[in-house]
Order: sequence, then C-alpha cells, then structure tokens
Amino acid sequence: MTSVFRFFLLLFLFSCSTGDSDVNPGLENSYQFMGQGYRFTVDAGKYQRLDFNRKDPSLCQVNFEITSIARVGNELSLEVERPKGCTGTYELVWDGLWQESSPRRMQLYLTGLFATCGGGSETEVDVIKVDLEKALLGKSNELFTIYLREHCSFRDFNCVGNCELKI
Repeated sequence: MTSVFRFFLLLFLFSCSTGDSDVNPGLENSYQFMGQGYRFTVDAGKYQRLDFNRKDPSLCQVNFEITSIARVGNELSLEVERPKGCTGTYELVWDGLWQESSPRRMQLYLTGLFATCGGGSETEVDVIKVDLEKALLGKSNELFTIYLREHCSFRDFNCVGNCELKI
C-alpha cells in the first residue's frame, strides 16, 4: 500500500510542474514603434515600473497634461499642453496585455522624455497622432477600449471605441 501511495504522490508531483520557467513573461513581445513626436513602447517591465512610480517627482521633470483625446478608427489623437520651450518627445507605454472585458481593453501610460525646458509660465500644445494599426502590429481591427494614464499625475482617461474627450 505504501508503494502505491508513493507512486501516486510521485505522479502528482510531476503533473504539477510549471513547464517553461520564463522569469520575464511577455518580453518576447517587447518592441517599439516610432512616430512623429512620440515613441510607442510595448514592455511589461517598463509599464510596471511606471505604474509603481507614478507621480514620483524625480521622474516628472516636465509638467504636461492631456487636454483632448480623440479616436477615429485606427488613429488616436492626443493634444498635450506643456511648458513653452521644452524639446523632446512623448512616450506611450503599454504592457502588451489585453484585459478581457467587453470590449477588450488596453492600458497605456503617457510620459514625457524632455531634454531641455526653459522657464516661464507660457504653454504650447502638441498634437500626437498615433497610427494604432502600425503601433499594435495589425491587431487593432476589433473594437477595444484605451485606458490612458498620465504618468506624472493621477488623471486617467477612458476611450471606448471611437471617442472624443475634451478636458
């Protein structure tokens, strides 16, 4: 009886193996897409770091805010107000995961990569136009929601399908 029990215990332990032990799941899906004035990055680790360090003053050198979001088909347009005289680009970071809901949802962080900024209280508006067909490698043909977060504030925006949000 003991040997039968040991056999089934051994069989159970082998059936519980995890298979491939990928320490960084999703890294094989990491990539970047460059557009005019922005970079679209798919990287689960970077997304997680932004999420954990949201509104960290040492990471938020430029105070910018989204003033408008519009999506028509495969084009996402963002109007972003920033201090005048800042030079750099914006980065949209996605963890590469689709959240199963109806419709499915992706979460993005918008962060700024600015090399220099002049002082003053004047502002400018940048318009970022993201080609979702190219940025998502052709996976944007279905209806989905974009949940957009500003990295340096606690403002979040929910764009379901085609949308137009003015802030």
